[in-house]
Amino acid sequence: MNKLSFFLIALFGLSLSSAFAAEKNKTLLQLEATKSAVEATAAKIEGNKEASADLERAKTALKQADESLTTGKSLFGFGDINPEAEKEIKLAIDAAEVATASALSRVEFVRASTELEAIEKQFTAVKAKLKLFEDRKAELERLRTESVACQKMNKEFEALKDEKTALTAKVAQLSGEQSRADKLKIEQLELTRKVEELKAENARLSSVLKLDKPGTTTAHPAEDPAKKTIK
Repeated sequence: MNKLSFFLIALFGLSLSSAFAAEKNKTLLQLEATKSAVEATAAKIEGNKEASADLERAKTALKQADESLTTGKSLFGFGDINPEAEKEIKLAIDAAEVATASALSRVEFVRASTELEAIEKQFTAVKAKLKLFEDRKAELERLRTESVACQKMNKEFEALKDEKTALTAKVAQLSGEQSRADKLKIEQLELTRKVEELKAENARLSSVLKLDKPGTTTAHPAEDPAKKTIK
């Protein structure tokens, strides 16, 4: 009976020890994971002072967790951590995780700010190029308008040249006609002069004939042939 009781007590103690050991292993695993996270974060802070301060707080909390782990082991129960020490370790782990998360958020904020600044620079550059494109487009539109106007002026100029050519030909034609008219006028004046000379000669001859025939009655002079011609 005593052996059975001892066996049951030993079995109960072993089960209780296994439960405590499982809980202890969970806490230790969490502690190791937090240490790894702190080490990984330390490689990412890249001189960020605020993130470095957060990481120092995380390291301080982990140091406290290690101290609680060392001082919290009981002499009995196969070196298990007493509940009070385990609570302190968990609190220290939580503090380290919060500080680590804060450090990571600060690093991420700097990274995002740098990326945003780069994007803003690119956006500014794109806007400048877009403005340059719009200015160039406006310039090309102005040149196109001027080209259309120039083409219109060229057409008008060609039309004026054609009109000038036509007017020059007309002036030449009129000059020729004027020359012919002047020539005809001169010929007419010459003809008139000759007619007047013929009339005077006819009158002279008529007077001579009257003197050669005395006693003849005065008769009307015959009509001047030259005068008929003039009519």
